[in-house]
Amino acid sequence: MKIEGGFSLENKIENERRKTSYFSRFALKHFNDMKILGKGGILGKGAEKWRNISEHCLVEAVGADILTEYLGVDRDKRDKVVKTALWHDWYKRREIEAMQKFGGGEGYQKTADEDERLLRESGIPEDMIKLAHSNIPENSDLNNLKNRSIEEKIIHFVDLITIGSEFVNFAERLQISEQKRQNIEFSESFRKKYNGKSLYEVQREAGKMEQAEFEKLLGLEPETLINFISAKLEERIKFQP
Repeated sequence: MKIEGGFSLENKIENERRKTSYFSRFALKHFNDMKILGKGGILGKGAEKWRNISEHCLVEAVGADILTEYLGVDRDKRDKVVKTALWHDWYKRREIEAMQKFGGGEGYQKTADEDERLLRESGIPEDMIKLAHSNIPENSDLNNLKNRSIEEKIIHFVDLITIGSEFVNFAERLQISEQKRQNIEFSESFRKKYNGKSLYEVQREAGKMEQAEFEKLLGLEPETLINFISAKLEERIKFQP
């Protein structure tokens, strides 16, 4: 039996199978909520190139579901958080295409209003549109960041820690984002709106506040929240029906 890093190859294959099974079940459960991803061109036939975005949305929704569960968010609000996490990046393909054509800041601005307009035309309630876009803070005021609803903080934080199908420290996530020129342009374009701060600077401040708040509410040691979320996901994968 071949052993890699202390685990048999068979165990690794089985773990991947169970992981795929869990996410497939979660996606099927929320099938109707995911249909909008097809409208955005990131899911379905012809969208293979953009599949990583739909997978990101799915993983983020699971992370949001875990946090809302353990932070005691009530059932109705929890459902809204999971749904909005599922399709928060539904228009990301058009955004990326515009950013590649016009630059990070201008490309984002050209698609942001259209994103909201199309969601309204699809019948998405205003409160859910606002929640879906809470991954980008409305302003840089520290009191405003502190007083956002817990649902908004969860959406922002989970987006900040999700890379592919993994949860990582938000500082690492932002550092990776900063390696792309168009992302830097995107972040820098917020300095006027954020009183001289870039988007990533504000997100670092918000992420630090959110992590400390969630760890306190959950009774966790500092800097252990990501491990907590990852462990709860592993439990779900291991003990699924």
